[in-house]
Parts: sequence; C-alpha cells; structure tokens
Amino acid sequence: QQHSAAAGRSAVPSAASIAATLDASAARSASSRPAASSSSRSSNEARQSAAGRSRARPDRGLRSSLDAEPALKEFWYPTEFSSKLVLNMMVPFELFDEPWVLFRDAEGRPSCIRDECAHRACPLSVGRVMEGKIECAYHGWQFDGDGSCTKMPSTLLCRNVSVSALPCVEKDGFIWVWPGDGVPPAVPATAAPPPGYVVHAEIALEVPVEHGLLIENLLDLAHAPFTHQATFAKGWPVPDVVKFHAQRMLAGQWDPYPIEMAFQPPCMTVSKIGLAQPGKIMRGVTADSCERHLHQLHVCAPSKRGTTRLLYRMSMDFLGWVRHVPGIDRIWKGVAGQVLGEDLVLVLGQQDRMQRGGDTWANPVSYDKLAVRYRRWRNGVAAGRLPDGTSGGGGAAVDGSGPIRMSAGELFQLDDGNEGFLDQQQQQQQQLEVQQR
Repeated sequence: QQHSAAAGRSAVPSAASIAATLDASAARSASSRPAASSSSRSSNEARQSAAGRSRARPDRGLRSSLDAEPALKEFWYPTEFSSKLVLNMMVPFELFDEPWVLFRDAEGRPSCIRDECAHRACPLSVGRVMEGKIECAYHGWQFDGDGSCTKMPSTLLCRNVSVSALPCVEKDGFIWVWPGDGVPPAVPATAAPPPGYVVHAEIALEVPVEHGLLIENLLDLAHAPFTHQATFAKGWPVPDVVKFHAQRMLAGQWDPYPIEMAFQPPCMTVSKIGLAQPGKIMRGVTADSCERHLHQLHVCAPSKRGTTRLLYRMSMDFLGWVRHVPGIDRIWKGVAGQVLGEDLVLVLGQQDRMQRGGDTWANPVSYDKLAVRYRRWRNGVAAGRLPDGTSGGGGAAVDGSGPIRMSAGELFQLDDGNEGFLDQQQQQQQQLEVQQR
C-alpha cells in the first residue's frame, strides 16, 4: 500500500490557506476605508520621506535578505520526522529552491534523491516505491537511494543514468540531508528532546514566509503579550522596563517569564517554558526553578524562495498519558495553526514591506538581541566567516562551541555593551546628561 506525503496531515491548518484568509480580510478592510484625501497623501509622502532618512542611519551590520545565501548550504538540515517516513512512502520537499524526495530503501535506510526523473523530468514523487526503489509513474524507470537508474522497461538498460542524491542520515528523530558541496561532518547532536521529556506533537507544513523572518519571529519573546493574546500568551503581563530593572538591582536576578530560548545553526530555534500548572505561567522565576516544563523545537528550513519548510516538535516532562488520548493530535495541530496564524499577520506584512524596500532592522532595541545575533551569524556565514572570526560550517555554533542561549531576563536586560541598540544609545545619552548636570 502506498502512502502519500500528505497522509495523516490533512488536519493541519494550511499556512497558505491561513495566508489567503488574512489577505482576504485585509482586502475587505482596505475596501471599507474611505479614499485618501490630498492632505493624507501629503502626510503619507512625508512619512515615506522620513522612512528614507531613517534607512540612511549608520550601518549596524544587519542585512536582511529574502534570498537564501549559497553559503547556508554547507550545513545539515532536518527535513522530516523519522516517524513520518514509513516504508513505501515518499516525502517530496524543496530545499534551497530545488526539488527532492525522501524514501526508505529495502533495508529501511532513508534516502534523498532529486524529485525529477532522468528520462522526461517527471516528478518521481508522483510514482511509487517498489522494493526500496522509486518507480517513475511515466515510463516505469526505477531509481535507488544513490540516484542510479536500475530499470528501464521496454528498452535496453542504459548505463550511467542517474539523478542527484544528497547525503542522508537519520538521527534524534529527524531525517537530515546535506545540500552543500563540501564533505559533510557528523550530524550535530542538538535535536533530541531533553532526558525525561515525552514527545506529544510532531507537525510539518509549508509556510509562505522567508525562513529568516520566521526564525527572527520565533526568537522574539517581546511580541507574545501583544500578538498572542488569544492563545498561549493570554493574560501575560507586559514587562515594565523600569520595575524590571529595579527588581534586578534588588534581587540580583529576575525574569519576567520562566522561559529559555536558543538559536541552533543553521535553522533551529529551541524554547523551554516553565509552568506553575498546566497552561499557566509564573513570573519572577527561571524555567529551571519550575516543576513542569514544555519544550519546543522549530526547524525553519529554506524551501522555495519566500517559503519555509517548518517542522514543529513539542515535548513535555509531565502529563505523559495525554499523548494516548484519542484525537489529541488534531487538538495540537489546531492550536499550532492558530498560533501560526497570529504570527503570519506580522511576518507576511514584514516580507511585503521588505519587497518594497523596507528595513526590518532600522531601529533594533535590547530585547531584539537574540534575533540580532541570529542575523549577524547569518550575515557572517554569507560573508564566509562567523562573528568570532572562524569559518564555521557543518552546523558550527555562533561562538564556535554551542548554540546561543538566553533566558527571558537576559533577553529583556538593557545591555550596557555597544551593540548599537537604540535604547542602549538612549540610556548612554541619559547617563551623560546626568553627569553633565
């Protein structure tokens, strides 16, 4: 029996359908607004002029692009959950705007070959898996896990006919591929759930947003109480910067939320959330000090241009029995789709503005620091180096030793360094004014 790549995932809210709904809503809203007057047009022109001056500010070394830089190919990428790639099943996907297909050979080992028949360029993924080989639906040509053509019905078997294949490894619950030209190193040991955690949800879908914008969104904790009021951040207080830093001065350490976040090159974000009880978050404590935890891993791989292949895995160290509840998968998928829909309103808008010349890093502030460090890492890779001066590659971390980790307290801390944040400059100006009085 053949299994399609979409089997079992029809309940996942489609990011494309979410985006279409958002676009329709925006169109209705726009059509209901009165036409702009000449004065409002003048005001708009003034704002555009101001925006142009804003973009002329000193270079902070942050350059966003909607194109995936070629140097990003020199890393291992998780492309599918091991549990989803069963025998006789194919998973078509795109990586760096190229079509590939995953399947398992006769021994159950994962393989990844180009999703394009060497005969007439028909997508191999519309065919079937026969004894560990993909059979093209057009003329029955068969290809093994190395991409070699092993069968050509109705004609003589021609030698040395093949399609491209990528190095493919199964580890930590994922199927990884290496799209680069260099010799791949060992797959980084960074994707396994922490000891004591049970996986409750594994969701894969395509998101119509450039992967870097989505990574920056996931590394941005400050937007949660504004964007996600209807879902997981309902009731979250907005950190008051004055009270926050006053309490840090008194207590030495204070966290507005018990959350730890990390970026793991090249495309993974990790978060650990401490819970007082299921569904409720505490304030003023660290994630490690809580008894219950929710662990999230997002893989944001560059798919087609302006599109991300998103793999989401959620694990918990409590309520292990919940995963056996009938229909729980549909519940998790529904929640994930609702949260994604809230974020898509923002990141689709950012992508549109970038296409019109907008700058997503015109005025970064201190709580942007985790996303800023991702962007600097990516800019460094594109330039052939990492921020620490090393060449990186193969999943090397930002500092050459591990992922960037940060607690909520560290994220909201008003930095005393010289990273060029707008609020940092304001603080330094205020300190200077006090000294001059």
